[in-house]
Amino acid sequence: MITNRLQLALDRLLPSDWERLEKLASVFLAAEFDGLRTVACPSGDEGRDAELFSPEGEPKVVAQYSVAADWRAKINATARRIRATLPDALVLIYVTNKPIGASADDLKVTLRKKHGLTLDVRDRSWFCDRVLESKARQIAAEELAVAIVDPYLSSAGVGPYVQAELSSPEAMAAVTYLGLQWQDDVREKGLTKIAFEALVRAALVGTDSEHRISKQDLHARVSKVLPGHPLGQLTCHVDSAIRRLGKASIKQWPGEEFCLAHDEVQKFNNFRVASSLAEAGLTAVVDRVSSLLLTARAIPHFHQRHFAQTLRRATDAVLFERSQAFAMAVHSGSLATLADSDFKSTLIAELARSTLPKLPKIDWLSALQVGVRELLISDDSAIQAYLRSLADSYTLLAFLKHTPDVQAAVEKMFSHGTLWLDTTIVLPLIADTLAAGEDSKGRFSRMVEAALDAGLELCVTPGVIEEVERHMNKALTCVRLAFGQWQGSIPYLLDRYVASGRSSTSFPSWLENFRGEARPLQDLADYLRETFHIVERSLEDESKSASNELRYALQQIWHERYERRRERYGTTLDEMAITRLVSHDVECYAGVVHLRTRERSSPFGYSAWWLTVDRQAFDLKTRLRLVMSETPPDSPVMSADFLVNYLAFGPLRRRVTKHAESHLPLLMVLGNVAQLTPELMIEAENVRNQLKDLPERLIRREVRDRLDRARASIGPIASQGMGEVDEVDDAVQR
Repeated sequence: MITNRLQLALDRLLPSDWERLEKLASVFLAAEFDGLRTVACPSGDEGRDAELFSPEGEPKVVAQYSVAADWRAKINATARRIRATLPDALVLIYVTNKPIGASADDLKVTLRKKHGLTLDVRDRSWFCDRVLESKARQIAAEELAVAIVDPYLSSAGVGPYVQAELSSPEAMAAVTYLGLQWQDDVREKGLTKIAFEALVRAALVGTDSEHRISKQDLHARVSKVLPGHPLGQLTCHVDSAIRRLGKASIKQWPGEEFCLAHDEVQKFNNFRVASSLAEAGLTAVVDRVSSLLLTARAIPHFHQRHFAQTLRRATDAVLFERSQAFAMAVHSGSLATLADSDFKSTLIAELARSTLPKLPKIDWLSALQVGVRELLISDDSAIQAYLRSLADSYTLLAFLKHTPDVQAAVEKMFSHGTLWLDTTIVLPLIADTLAAGEDSKGRFSRMVEAALDAGLELCVTPGVIEEVERHMNKALTCVRLAFGQWQGSIPYLLDRYVASGRSSTSFPSWLENFRGEARPLQDLADYLRETFHIVERSLEDESKSASNELRYALQQIWHERYERRRERYGTTLDEMAITRLVSHDVECYAGVVHLRTRERSSPFGYSAWWLTVDRQAFDLKTRLRLVMSETPPDSPVMSADFLVNYLAFGPLRRRVTKHAESHLPLLMVLGNVAQLTPELMIEAENVRNQLKDLPERLIRREVRDRLDRARASIGPIASQGMGEVDEVDDAVQR
């Protein structure tokens, strides 16, 4: 644990804490160099804070301790100073609390050539990797943590970033303990038990053997977190939790007074330290995304700090609102609230709280939409796990606000089922294979893997396989044409392939992994079954058995949708292709509806669902009411966003491992912050040609980075916002 405490202490050192770093660095270096001598003094240190004793006169090895944020400038300045004052110095040991790693490799070369000086960087990771090697280092690290970490944790509270509804100490403690309880408990335990054990522990935060509280106060503290429920209704759950927790977690004194056990306090503090470190990592990512977005919009970078703060608050607000939406969906039986993927109302509220200035031609709302989406679909596993932990805590609290009996609320959802996957699910699954071999799995692959672990059956119709195969043919046509000849958006799979840093010239051979020329449809069906355990199964007979009025109404609605697209984008659409697409969608919708005729009728009791990320499918029942004389059936459409939350909280959650649950995606949308354009495709190939002598891994990384910067500037989302990109996603995937 001292390693995490040291890391957090180093992360939070301020420029005014330079003496603390000097003391720590001296202890760590003294264990390695017997001849180390500290020379720093108020009158001047001639460019170094310490040196190794040299019997020959002038020191050959000098050390510089620094908390400077701009470590590169500091090292250069130190090297120039040493050249003038200590010309015989051969080695500069630069000790800092900042993370540097391999970023200083080029500077090492420069200092050798320019100053004849060897640079040896000892950064944050150097301290953390060696803290356990000696007792003296552990003592020095703990002294620093006591001075820096303990006051920070005390003043920072115990919970999430900032949410008005969670601003009280009781609510923040509850969210923190919900996260800790969710992380630690076995998957088989009921949600009501998990929730109230966390609430009891949270109510005891700050207690010890000298500061105990009565059972009455304990009940009152829990009630303050859940004011919407009568105290008598909560009491039985609280008392049951007290009995289950026992002496290992809480200590009971005569007169029914309670406090947290010492081990429980330590566990709580350790969790807070780990969360603070994760928050620091997220802050670094937020800063990087903020810089990219401001550069793309030509916004002066002195606005970056305020924008980054707003983006971080906005991300937390979106997580909070989506957790409320999921709990409300389960409570009300309506999935419509989870169809919102632009978060507009939530972000507008955050803008109202911000200090961002009004600037000509700058749409801060659009920038926030892009930034939040980029963070929520991040492939950084540490960031994803941290945000998922926050989201899970918010969701448990949201359930509790609806009903104390959380387990009963989720039991109404189906405990077995079959999911029929839309093309908008299958195409990203194929694109996810681009991450194979890089120790990562894409969002859709993680979702499908967890669904299979939970025992759900996954199917696709022949029509979906046909759509995937036609999409591949469209992408092949695009890549074989001169880019100036291609009209329209870059097809989704080609977009993802080039965005991964690969050359478009190798795209045709990549597609051969999925289907050949002789029997491509059969090849695709075999691939989906063998790789993802997705079975091909027709719903044509079931669809024909559904109501004729329902089928006709669905055809009418979807044809109107394509007509609107024609008018909006001014594109020519193949009528035969549209007819086929509509027939495939009708088959899935009406076929699943018919499958349900033998099932119990309740909003989430059905076992057959049509899974999609096409948000226009979520309001079909509402639109059907306008064109049908008979009452439309319950919607069979399930959003992928609902599925990932269902896998975490539903009746099948015990079958999903903790690791898999902690890495479930936070936002299920296609693509990235923007789709590629023909111009960017050309740019990607130019970059590859410029870097052709480098290893392929480095070329891919550089292409990805340059495309990210370029797309933020000229992609559709840069000027149109999230909603427009969702429309583009929907258009290009076909």
